Amino acid sequence: MAKTLNLRVHKRNYSENSSINEEILINQKDVPDVAVGDVVEIYHIEDEESRLLLQVASLSDEFQPKGTVSIAQNIASTFQLRAYKDVIVKKLDPKSVALDLVEMLFKDQYFSRSDFWRLRNGIINSCVYLNKKIEHAEMRPQVMEMWSKGERVMCGTITEDTRIVYRSSTAVVQIFIQMSSEMWDFDILGEDLYFEKALNGFLTDLFAKWKEQNCLHDVTIVLFSRTFYKAQSLEEFPEYMRDCIVCDYKGRYYQDFYRIVVQNERYDDWTSTMMLLRKLCNSYKEKILNYHKQRGQKVPTAYNSTAAQGNFLETLNMSLNLFEGYYIDRNFDRTGKVAVVITPGAGVFEVDRELANITKQRTIDCGVGSDLVCMGEQPLHAAPLFKFHNKHAKTSLEVGDDYNIPHWMNHSFYISKSQIKARLQGSFIPRIKPPPEFYEDQRRPSERKLIARPSNNQAEDEDSRNFPFVDYDEYDAQIWKLPTPNSTRFGSLKSPYHSRRQPQTLAEAKQIKKPRKRNVSDDYPSVVVEKGERRGSPAINIPSLARSSSSEDLSSSVGCYPIIKKVPSRESNESFEAEETYFSRRIVGSAESPVGYSRKHIYQAKSRRALINPFAPSRMQFKMTSNRRRWVHAFPTDPQGAAVQTHHFHIYNKRDSSVLLDSKLSRDSLKMSQLSMDMKRQPSFIGQDEKMFSEPSSLNHTASGLVSEEKFYVGSVDSCKSISPTSSVHNLERLPQGSSLGSVNNSSVLDLGLQAGKVTKNKAKENRSYLWGPTGEQEWSPDMTTGQDWFPAHGYQNDSCLVKPILTADIHSQNFCAGISVDWKSLTMPASLPITTDYFPDKRSLENDYTLSQYTLIPEDVNNEYYSSPPASEDEKFYRRKPLSVTELFRELISQRLAQGFQIITKKKSDKQSLEMSVGSSPQYPLTSSLIRARPRSGPQEEIYLSIGLIFHKLTLSGQTIQVTQYRPRHEQRQMNHLYRYRFQVPDSLSYDISTSQFKNEKLENYNWNYLDQYICTRGEGDYGLLDHLKYWQARFFLLPCNNPATRKIIEGNDRICPRCDIYQMKSKQELHQLISGFVRFLETLNKIRRTAQARRPKQHSGENASSTPTSDQQTSPSSQKEVVILSTSMPSSKLIEAMRDPQTGLPMIPRQTGLPESCFISEEAVDWCIQNIQEVKDISSGTTLMQRLQDEHFICHASGNPYHKFIHGFYLYNIVSPKDKPKTDVYGPIYNYLFQNEWCEVAILPVERERTEVPLFAMDESPCQVSELWVNKTTNNWQKLSGLDSEAQGWGQQLGSRVNLCALKATLTHKYVHVDVDSNNKSDRPEWASAKYHAYYSPNAAFEIQLQWMVATGPILGDLVTTWGRKAQACGFHLLPVPGDPFALPSAPDSDPLRGPIFIPLDIASLAQGGKAIFHDLDPDAKSKKLLHFQDEIIKRYGFMPINVCVSQTHHHYMTDEQQQYVHCTGGMFILIESSQIVTPKEKKTTTSRFSKKSAGELRKDYIARQNSSSSAAEVVTQNKIGFLWSWNFMSSKRWRSPNTGDESFQDKMLADFREFCSNENNRLTEFWNDFKMSSL
Repeated sequence: MAKTLNLRVHKRNYSENSSINEEILINQKDVPDVAVGDVVEIYHIEDEESRLLLQVASLSDEFQPKGTVSIAQNIASTFQLRAYKDVIVKKLDPKSVALDLVEMLFKDQYFSRSDFWRLRNGIINSCVYLNKKIEHAEMRPQVMEMWSKGERVMCGTITEDTRIVYRSSTAVVQIFIQMSSEMWDFDILGEDLYFEKALNGFLTDLFAKWKEQNCLHDVTIVLFSRTFYKAQSLEEFPEYMRDCIVCDYKGRYYQDFYRIVVQNERYDDWTSTMMLLRKLCNSYKEKILNYHKQRGQKVPTAYNSTAAQGNFLETLNMSLNLFEGYYIDRNFDRTGKVAVVITPGAGVFEVDRELANITKQRTIDCGVGSDLVCMGEQPLHAAPLFKFHNKHAKTSLEVGDDYNIPHWMNHSFYISKSQIKARLQGSFIPRIKPPPEFYEDQRRPSERKLIARPSNNQAEDEDSRNFPFVDYDEYDAQIWKLPTPNSTRFGSLKSPYHSRRQPQTLAEAKQIKKPRKRNVSDDYPSVVVEKGERRGSPAINIPSLARSSSSEDLSSSVGCYPIIKKVPSRESNESFEAEETYFSRRIVGSAESPVGYSRKHIYQAKSRRALINPFAPSRMQFKMTSNRRRWVHAFPTDPQGAAVQTHHFHIYNKRDSSVLLDSKLSRDSLKMSQLSMDMKRQPSFIGQDEKMFSEPSSLNHTASGLVSEEKFYVGSVDSCKSISPTSSVHNLERLPQGSSLGSVNNSSVLDLGLQAGKVTKNKAKENRSYLWGPTGEQEWSPDMTTGQDWFPAHGYQNDSCLVKPILTADIHSQNFCAGISVDWKSLTMPASLPITTDYFPDKRSLENDYTLSQYTLIPEDVNNEYYSSPPASEDEKFYRRKPLSVTELFRELISQRLAQGFQIITKKKSDKQSLEMSVGSSPQYPLTSSLIRARPRSGPQEEIYLSIGLIFHKLTLSGQTIQVTQYRPRHEQRQMNHLYRYRFQVPDSLSYDISTSQFKNEKLENYNWNYLDQYICTRGEGDYGLLDHLKYWQARFFLLPCNNPATRKIIEGNDRICPRCDIYQMKSKQELHQLISGFVRFLETLNKIRRTAQARRPKQHSGENASSTPTSDQQTSPSSQKEVVILSTSMPSSKLIEAMRDPQTGLPMIPRQTGLPESCFISEEAVDWCIQNIQEVKDISSGTTLMQRLQDEHFICHASGNPYHKFIHGFYLYNIVSPKDKPKTDVYGPIYNYLFQNEWCEVAILPVERERTEVPLFAMDESPCQVSELWVNKTTNNWQKLSGLDSEAQGWGQQLGSRVNLCALKATLTHKYVHVDVDSNNKSDRPEWASAKYHAYYSPNAAFEIQLQWMVATGPILGDLVTTWGRKAQACGFHLLPVPGDPFALPSAPDSDPLRGPIFIPLDIASLAQGGKAIFHDLDPDAKSKKLLHFQDEIIKRYGFMPINVCVSQTHHHYMTDEQQQYVHCTGGMFILIESSQIVTPKEKKTTTSRFSKKSAGELRKDYIARQNSSSSAAEVVTQNKIGFLWSWNFMSSKRWRSPNTGDESFQDKMLADFREFCSNENNRLTEFWNDFKMSSL
């Protein structure tokens, strides 16, 4: 019932206690029929078009005046609702305003796919409107776009059936620009070169749209090309070129080049990048073609490849190598990943078949968006198009080329302003670019006759001998058709020329003149296949292991599957147990041509799949698979329910669309009757996916029991195509004979009661092909373009509201972007892979092509130890977390599968039979069902289906039991591997370096889901810990000191000449103590210890080491000072403990909190207190000895209660106890809290005893770590032994009941593990946990590492936790910065970025030679290596670098490991690795001489350095013993983490430039530095 109320507006107060936090305030007396949660519609009487939907969150009689309704001010302005005007308020049924699709936008947050699902569950049954900000579990997306019934709407309600698309304005975007030969050609109008069109047109528009949409993507821009060489053999190349030369299938030699312009940059303004791009593009061609030319060397002539011949797939795989490691080096402000390829071509590429299969499978499995933007003109065939390499063209019987249309790529054709002007002026613009031969023919008219036709009879004879007989006419196609083995089953073959009647109407004439369709169901020659050769259902592509990818296979990406038809027995159409005959429909030729010299050759040919005619893909039918439906829920639907891309536009003629043949109605009625009967036979695996929205006349009629307004894709043996609701009745003619409705798709709702006058125009559209393109439902025809939706459609009518309105902007304005021709939404705000899909194989396919496995999870049994003896106190609850309930576990198992790329199959409703189906019903497991059914099914009941690729999971919740059913392909996917060699140049590098990379598809069926489910069930606290194969998320951080004056001086330097950067000085002893004090405060934050500044009380150090932050607490009275002076180590321990307990001058205690005993203190503060207050205690060593004495006398004890835990200096927690309280023991030993160190982050702090400058260079006999107080003596300072974690003592690593303490088992001498309380404020809707790997030792002269590892944590919540840590670190004198897991990962490493590599900076030690003798010439190689290492260490410390960790040594003489050679700059923006002349000992070298032995990381780096600058013939000799440094950037440090203490990009450029100058001995700086050290050592 509608009510008229007066509208008011209010400003929302977002505080929790505010009473006006609601979107709508309304008095309950005005709307008695409205309850909380109802949806109301609000609009002005005079403006009914602008209607607002809001959900009532609260009702009050007191707050809102009667007769009024108040809405939030921002909502009123968005919907143009005027205050103090009357509005109509009406209650609506939420289902009547349900949304089909909602697009949500988020920024600067990280969402996993499981977060998407939980967010969706949290907003179901809620009302949303345009730009509404939603908050759920710290996830804050904004509603961007909504669709309902094919229309874009402003508001609506989200239901269970609403599909939600998540888009990110802060994604990882990799832009690849193909620099093929066409880039230097003029476009079709002759105005711009194609690279000018790409840079000044497309990229300029793209960056403008990013700025307009406030996007801040993480961008990498790469120029790539393939260079061919005119050579007949590899021997024609110089020796230094042969490493990277590759020979293709045609015998051509080539090299691939990649030039990385910018890498992982996040700019607001891309102007400077565009200038750099123009500069590089202008010189790119000349530099690449002449790259290897040297004086005195003969190099084959180089030429650039065309776009079609280029390295397109290799480039996509480069990005996939990076994107597949999405869980490594996880950023908390980035979501989404997309690869954009800009090509000057028309989207046609000649590719290797196996590499195309690898790329397709990896792209689909990874869920990566791939966008192809073509600068060329859109061709008259489907695009993008792959033309496979015909490696056996000379020996094969195949005619023509083998094509493939990649449905997994999104593509656009960019239209420049010049093209728009020409089209607006009515000029004809061709879509076909004349081939080069055409121009050659024009230039050489004398040769025109020779080019057109050979004149000699010999050429004709050769042509007739080499070219098989092919006739494309309908008549010949029927003549050469072989009779079927059982022609009576299919009926006799009749020539259409003898049986066809003459057309009587114009419509019939048009129908007859249509090109011949080629359906897989056509009666092509069939060959009887023996029953022993039976193959499975074509729902799965079963790769042949016996033949290689280079054999004569047909298209394995998109081509039709071979049809093996099973003929039922005559008694029953459903009987499959009777005698069966198998027929293989012979599919030959390319598109529509038979192949072979004669019929006998056809018999001898292999069984083939039908190929694709790129000019008529709608004539071919394709098998519906889960891969084709993977992205379909990301697209909006048109009014008829078909998913479409908004930038793909097709104009229909209104006159033609109204044509319908009356004579066909009777035939169609018969076909519908047949379909109705077939639907009854179909297994009931059909559910609802998407509601169809169309005109009532097309949906609301029923006949013969055929009622369906739903769409759900079900695989079937005979199904080759699914028909969209927009299909016409003519499409039914193309259905396979005998196929059932379920195999086609029961969304083809075509009324039997249709009358000619009631048929909608969409029903007459023909030649539909709903499997073209990423949507899987979008048709193609030559009229389909990506650039016509702005064009005035004179005389045409478009029936889809998805088409954008005609541009009214001024084409001459600067802000005008010719942008409707391109999918700007995908390029500006890329969508993440949808969490839902709608495909599930049918029953027959499951039986024939899948193996079934099951396992059961019973949380009560797994966590029986907890339930049998639950925690009794709050402290015990702190260490023993409550396990997940069965419902929480069920939800988490779904979340984990979604996070790993699975999708929920929507509306997959199984009947009772399928619910009862279990392993027990399978003959493989006859005894299992009784075990499963023995447990009573009481409690919640729920079932869900998920899929990824060919793998399907069914999760069933029944009472307290969860059953996991896995469907795996019976024939596993073949592991494909492609080794790739290329040259690349990273930013700041001076040359194109050689590298290799491997492209291989991942075998998803090998993922150990049983292990992961057990991990979730036990919360990771039992026998199941995090393993690498689980792909757990990782984020690594370094804690570094800030406020370095040298950094500020370099940043603020105003000198015209780049200032010197080797001005960093070693920290004083006082500064080091301040860093230790700040580090202790930071660990208090990590451990959630809350202490006030007064409780912490900074202490006064002896001598000059006074605290830099004195407070009033230091102003102690003279009497208290006298008390402190009289303390001595000779006093009884009880007196010392009494002094420590003094509330005024005693030891600062930690306030009582859960998990800690009374009178707790930190060991570092205790030692510091002893130094300050006890006379004999002068240093850390004596203080530690005194505290150990107190522990031995049982006055203090570790907070865990472990009597074997020694006193360790650092952040270790101890408490004061009474000697009378003896440790509790049992028959197994002392009883204490074994879980203590799993929950508390404890770190040993290395002592700072001497100044760094006290030790001269030549006095050092050990590593530089020892001199800088960074070494840990493994014998005396082993934290594992001191804490009791060893095999000799009863340590906290022993088993706890039936479980193992994983934190103890994984700990090493340098690293420890601790649990992280992710959601301490209970903001999430589920239990969450993570673990942290951190350094066991801290030194103020080194970085401190924290690495987060998690499987069950919400991205934004964890991101907020890290932000809190970073804010606290700044208050403690540090900055916490994200760093990559391996800063020096080589591009050839398996999990690294193939286009990222460290930069080698050689050290010119030859300039230091005196009298022709090199430095350290009088030393043996081992000693020389040590001295040189010290010298390099001194250099980089002068530049502000510090080791990333402490050194661990058994004795004083040791070798540094690879990790101990790595250094990080104090600003966190750069890394350096010392690459010395000798890393391993001579003995170790001998063990690696075998060619089959695995190379160490140091040897791999030496090979990498040797390949750099390998452009001279003597390169191998010169680079064998290069000495220098590897330099790497911290690509994880974004603007969010930067501050004045970290510097910006220009600061980092200054550092690298100055460091290069120093190492090259420019201005004799290196020589001066060497002489200074020699003088200091005298």
